[in-house]
Amino acid sequence: MSGQLVAPPEEAQSDITLRMRSGHPQIAEGDACMLARVEAFCRELGRPPRIFNVGCGSGYLAWQLSRLHPRADVVAHETDATLLEALKRRVKGTDVRVFSKPFEEYQEPIDILISWGSHHHLPQSYLTHGRSLLTKGGLFLLGDEFCPEYCGSADAERIAGAELIRVVKGFVLTSEAELQAHEKRGEIPEAARTLEKQRQQALWRWYRYVIDYAMERDHVDVALYELRATHDDLITSSSDEQKLSPLIVEKDLALHGYRQVARHCMAPQLDKSLQSFFIYELAAA
Repeated sequence: MSGQLVAPPEEAQSDITLRMRSGHPQIAEGDACMLARVEAFCRELGRPPRIFNVGCGSGYLAWQLSRLHPRADVVAHETDATLLEALKRRVKGTDVRVFSKPFEEYQEPIDILISWGSHHHLPQSYLTHGRSLLTKGGLFLLGDEFCPEYCGSADAERIAGAELIRVVKGFVLTSEAELQAHEKRGEIPEAARTLEKQRQQALWRWYRYVIDYAMERDHVDVALYELRATHDDLITSSSDEQKLSPLIVEKDLALHGYRQVARHCMAPQLDKSLQSFFIYELAAA
């Protein structure tokens, strides 16, 4: 079985998905890592798996999985109407099942749960529901474009001792006391405000790199797409884009009952300020 990526059918290329893979850093490397981890898991499983791709967008990865694992039960999940139409076009003629209801309404057991590029768009509840559906020994593959690490030593200590991770109006709160203080008096801890400023600076450095990368490769459309994402992501209260640091996400995953099996950096050769894409192999703790 070859893990080589191929282009989907011509009629399914109307979105920006493929252009992102040549005009945006670290995405193609993430695709290859995802497929390699799925293949390794399937070899050990010894039977056709059920693979659920939550928030799969236009279905690029789901299409690749159905091609590489024709005996697998691949379920592609998306609720956005525009992306859903693109998804249906892409997987037409395959055995991929499309699930268009909220993820919390899906109730079948899952051997491999995949979240690729969607984690920072999804509600935290998907982590709880996904864990409840994983089969014994099941694998959660989480890959995303995170904000390159911006936590200093004091921030890391605060995150390590967190009772919870809750993003409120764009600020990361870490305890019930902080939540109650915000709900009763609108208070935001100074540590959370400082952390947000650090996030914005880290994002600005990252997006400048991404946009230059796209322009140098003559992908103006990708650059424009990322300029819009930059605008949204730098707005503290934005609900559309909220990329957090790997350290914060890792703590949140642990609090949701996941054990980290492995972590793969898609650009280990670069400075940490340019390391954005990570893929986590996770199991239910």
